[in-house]
Amino acid sequence: MTILIDTGVLYADQDLDASRHDDAAEALDRVYDGEFGQPYVSDYVYDEAVTLTLKRSGSFAPAKQLGEKLRGIDPYPSTYEILHVSAAVFTDAVDVFEQYDDQALSFTDATTVALYRRHDLDYVMSFDDDFDGLVTRIDPA
Repeated sequence: MTILIDTGVLYADQDLDASRHDDAAEALDRVYDGEFGQPYVSDYVYDEAVTLTLKRSGSFAPAKQLGEKLRGIDPYPSTYEILHVSAAVFTDAVDVFEQYDDQALSFTDATTVALYRRHDLDYVMSFDDDFDGLVTRIDPA
């Protein structure tokens, strides 16, 4: 099994004051326990999550910490595999973004759908119901 983790889950887990922190933390504990197999993040989700953490916290330290967690830098275990958006995936993402203009997907979300399809992933963990009908989504709540 495989699961790609979306930005909102990573951010909410990192920010102890986030309204969805408890849901994100409990869901990621299940991921870390191996319930969903190999967890992935994309380089686009990495960018979005670290940037969001920096902007919302107003501090570099939590953003750096999240980046280190995602990259498996000591003292954090190497949990996630980072999927990179290649030229082919980018092209697929443009197609997804344009085809599903009624879904309100961000371009990063479109890259998630493209990676999900190209790598034959099993799940996407996200609070975002815009993914529904495009991927098999696990709602952390």
